[in-house]
Amino acid sequence: MRKKFNVNRVSENIINWIKEYFDNQPNAKGAIIGISGGKDSTITVKLLVEALGKERVFGVLMPNGEQKDISDSLKVVDILGINYKIVNIENAYKGLIEEINESELSIDAKINIPPRLRMTTLYAVGSSMNYRVCGTGNKSEAFVGYTTKWGDNAYDFNPIGNLTTDEVIALGDYLGLPYELVHKIPSDGLSGKSDEEKLGISYNQINEYIEMGTCYNKDIDDKIRLKYEYNEHKRSLPPKYELTEGDDYEGEIY
Repeated sequence: MRKKFNVNRVSENIINWIKEYFDNQPNAKGAIIGISGGKDSTITVKLLVEALGKERVFGVLMPNGEQKDISDSLKVVDILGINYKIVNIENAYKGLIEEINESELSIDAKINIPPRLRMTTLYAVGSSMNYRVCGTGNKSEAFVGYTTKWGDNAYDFNPIGNLTTDEVIALGDYLGLPYELVHKIPSDGLSGKSDEEKLGISYNQINEYIEMGTCYNKDIDDKIRLKYEYNEHKRSLPPKYELTEGDDYEGEIY
């Protein structure tokens, strides 16, 4: 049996955790976050507003050319009353593709460029404002590696990184956010497919596997396990060579 989620307690704890994070960041004036219009960024920015106040939260909308659901992003910033700006990354994306030579890039390589450009944008704007970059990825995505390395999985802090998709949705409902945003079908907005279509696995199956060790389907279990193992490099800090005994010595360094 899967554990029940104490949404009231978790909500309060996350808000306090955000406050504590910024108490320990005396030079940080606020938080900056990418607003995609999906449930993760919507719920995360709501938590930021609850913890810091809307005056200390800044949203950035980053379409790559035309974004069909940008009205959802605009609805989020309007509901929460936060300041925001729109930065269209299309020119940067096309320029980079052209300079590299598109024929040399795989489909996945091209799909991963926009998330990295968006994170570059957040850090550029955030640095100028002295705001910390907030991550919005959830535990279910990270578990199977459905993230872009140095893209959406790069951030200064992440309030929902240890919550599954089920828990994120429960939190969004508890916080009173619009149903259509909280229960919106997740999509990367890049491949033209939903997350689950691209993964070939449902988030419910992933969440069952995380909590129970199985989703009661051996083929899917194997698929989830292989994704978890293959994508370990996305969940770990890059390795560094550690000096060992004999590597250091007295005398001149060449």
